[in-house]
Amino acid sequence: MLGREATDEELADELETTPRRIGRLRDAAIRPSSLDAPVGDDNDATIGDLVGDERVASPLEQLRANLDHQLVRELLSRLPAREMEILRSRFGLDGADEETLEEIGARFKLTRERIRQLQNEAFDKLRALLENPRDVGLEA
Repeated sequence: MLGREATDEELADELETTPRRIGRLRDAAIRPSSLDAPVGDDNDATIGDLVGDERVASPLEQLRANLDHQLVRELLSRLPAREMEILRSRFGLDGADEETLEEIGARFKLTRERIRQLQNEAFDKLRALLENPRDVGLEA
């Protein structure tokens, strides 16, 4: 509108702030800030205090994960012992190492194909439990 870049004073008037604040905003947009830089005038909080760590799960995410683990344990406990052990071994549940169908088959003295069949039967049973949670006492 002006045919030129607005001055800090003009921007401050329009945005109802001070020219100093406009200058600080310009500097912040250009210059990278240290995570240890203070925020505000109290100098107690730093930028790093305000930035979340994406590698750390939020309390809600942790709760959901715990509930999911509890549900999996409850569902597995309703399977026959052999099927429960096959799924635990196959997918590394409850601290077990993940194993191939061949490795599990050798332990149970069954073929790889039979272990796959038992795994699929266990999945079918788990699906049935999830489709009718009240029938098996999984819902309050």
